[in-house]
Amino acid sequence: MGENDDSKLERARRLAEFPGREWRLLAHKESGDIEVRNEGVFDELVVDHWLHIEQLGDREWWMRVGDARVLVAVEIGGAVRIDVERGFYSPTVGTTSSE
Repeated sequence: MGENDDSKLERARRLAEFPGREWRLLAHKESGDIEVRNEGVFDELVVDHWLHIEQLGDREWWMRVGDARVLVAVEIGGAVRIDVERGFYSPTVGTTSSE
């Protein structure tokens, strides 16, 4: 691994101590952009009926992305486990690949 890879790994480990504390939200409107960063621990975002992200516990998030249910768990060491179930909320539209 290169130095950049080492720093990315260290950053992932540091952020894994308190998952959800580093985040950014950006929205656009005619009068200018609205940007919010790191204002507390990220808890929930809802966009229309097709995107919903919500913190379930200190290290776990649930998401609805279209027809898919996504569960994300951040391990203490920084590894991220992702479980995806397509067609959970409506018929599957689009393709899914594992790589």
